[in-house]
Amino acid sequence: MNKLLFTFFLSLITLLSVAGNHTGIYSYNKGLNKASATLYLNQFSEDTAFFMLEAMSGMPDFFMNDAKGFMRVTDNAGVYQRKDSCRIEFTFTPVGCSLNENGRCNYECTTNGKYKKTSAQLKKGNSLLPAISDKNGIIAKDSVQVRSAPHRLAPATLIIAKNERVQITDEFNGYYLIELNNKKKEFLWVYKKNIQVLQ
Repeated sequence: MNKLLFTFFLSLITLLSVAGNHTGIYSYNKGLNKASATLYLNQFSEDTAFFMLEAMSGMPDFFMNDAKGFMRVTDNAGVYQRKDSCRIEFTFTPVGCSLNENGRCNYECTTNGKYKKTSAQLKKGNSLLPAISDKNGIIAKDSVQVRSAPHRLAPATLIIAKNERVQITDEFNGYYLIELNNKKKEFLWVYKKNIQVLQ
């Protein structure tokens, strides 16, 4: 009886740790000059997450893929589906996730693999979005909301005042990804019409 209860509680703990918020940084590295990949994932609602993925092949080609988009999340699984039939399936565990791409995404190198969760928080990293050239901008309206993902239903984490200068790192879905000039050096999203890009 005790073994049965122990097994039940262990299974429950495992289930609870898998289900829930999968926000974090996941990566794999096969070794020097071999394939590597990093996945940045922000689950901003119970069933939706935004991800950015960069994968690099090994020698001799060193092809690189950058992918990003919204995925539908259910418990320990996620699915990214493009209109052109590209599909990536994410399977989450307490310590990482596995990616399986259906071969129709036309990537230069595979994104498939087992990724280890290296952080439960999204912070600025040296390799975050290296292909994007930064632009400078200024907040053009009063009391602009900054969101955790490029989507109007994503939580607004803070308000930025008019005329504040920001650094624009990327854009997606009508939003700019900006780096905040605060102690955390956070990356958050602002609706494009709220920012004037400086030349």
